[in-house]
Amino acid sequence: MTFQEYDKRINGVIKDLQSGKHGEVMLRLGINALTKIKQRVQETGTNAKGSKYKPYSRKPMLANCSTMTLSACETIAGSKEKRRNMEWRTVRGHKLFILPGGYKQYRELHGRQTAFVDFMFSGRMWSNIAVISNQAQHQNMIAVIGAKQDIEKKKLAGNTARKGDILDLSQKEIDELKASYYIDTLQIFKNNGL
Repeated sequence: MTFQEYDKRINGVIKDLQSGKHGEVMLRLGINALTKIKQRVQETGTNAKGSKYKPYSRKPMLANCSTMTLSACETIAGSKEKRRNMEWRTVRGHKLFILPGGYKQYRELHGRQTAFVDFMFSGRMWSNIAVISNQAQHQNMIAVIGAKQDIEKKKLAGNTARKGDILDLSQKEIDELKASYYIDTLQIFKNNGL
């Protein structure tokens, strides 16, 4: 290869990187990172350091049927007998009952798994989390993952405050993403004959 051919191919790489191909690589990297995080947290309840999240709370909590599905309400308070045996509180004019098993019991009443913390109840928070960075950030090697809507941002912030950074990557995940980045970037060089 002559110097002129080499120079032409390097300029092709630079052109591809500046034209948005690098941004595409970063967007793909962000999507892959989110997929890895969701899979680890939702399927194993493990944080980025490899530890299980603290289990769902068993601390008694206040509830009422308006915050539950009909079947969950029927299970816990579906008869006069059941309601009579419950402990009740009035808070700001609302009659609430105590769930002695806390949030864990609340999840069980709704048919949700409680073996580990997966931050999944309705699924709205996870479905709202995405790559929220823009093309300019991607071109500058930045991919940001977060919630898009304010209510889901608040849920994510609350869960993070209680349990730690949910959207952290493990070292293994980082290494896998680095390898993916190198392969994708190398492909840009290969596409230009280098």
